[in-house]
Amino acid sequence: MWAESKTGSVRDITSLDPSGQDVGMAAQFCTKCGSSLPSGSAFCTRCGTPVAGTSPPPLDLSPAPSPPTVGTSVGGALPSLDAALGLRGKRSFLVQHQLLSLGHSYRVMDSEKRHLFTVQGNAGQNISGNMLGGLVGGSDSYLGRMMARSVEMTYTLTDAQGTVYGTVAKQGGANQSSFTLVDSGGQPHVVVNMERSVIGGIKAVAVDPNGQPMLSTSGNLMRHNFMIRDPQGHDLAKVHEAWVAVRDTYNVDMLGEMNPLYPLVFTIMLDFEKEK
Repeated sequence: MWAESKTGSVRDITSLDPSGQDVGMAAQFCTKCGSSLPSGSAFCTRCGTPVAGTSPPPLDLSPAPSPPTVGTSVGGALPSLDAALGLRGKRSFLVQHQLLSLGHSYRVMDSEKRHLFTVQGNAGQNISGNMLGGLVGGSDSYLGRMMARSVEMTYTLTDAQGTVYGTVAKQGGANQSSFTLVDSGGQPHVVVNMERSVIGGIKAVAVDPNGQPMLSTSGNLMRHNFMIRDPQGHDLAKVHEAWVAVRDTYNVDMLGEMNPLYPLVFTIMLDFEKEK
């Protein structure tokens, strides 16, 4: 024997024994659409009608968390690069030009000479540039060096295990060029712009992807003895020759608060352009 009673917005169908006594709850149904409701439901799972006698869960009105910010200005964070390349928490670095490598390779180490990451140039592009320069006068001639520098280059950033985390792409001509650091997700981080004078001097500045100034230099770029500064003229990093290291190794020491990847890439691209 069955009896039906209405309580709020839910119909309770209760089983009665022959004497009319309640022997327990059998089922609940939504009063709006008639769908069966699981025990303890606050809402109808089909039409959303509230179930009488229950309180809806409170709404979460807190803002959604923001995605990680990729640094595009001085001091910005580079969560996918600086941590992966082992730079966090370090203030002094050694940059070594690998003279025997194809494509111009630079090895970055910490102050204990532990290998952190490598910036490796494309060997095919480098050979093409050298061949082009050789056809018009050779590497010792002004015209030959100009032609060699006119070839676009691509560098890869790899950690000590060889995993690629980003690229630096060179574009431009012989005396004006730009180097753009892009992570493995395609996000640009910094652009280094260089201009070479007729007598061989180099002017270099770095801007963020929106064109806002980030870094400039002061000192002797050709001899690895210069400062890297922010737009206000504050010293951020010092580049100088290492006095206890092998040839073609120099120091990059952090002085200000910023991600060290910026001055390291800045310095390496300067050295590449100087060598060319």
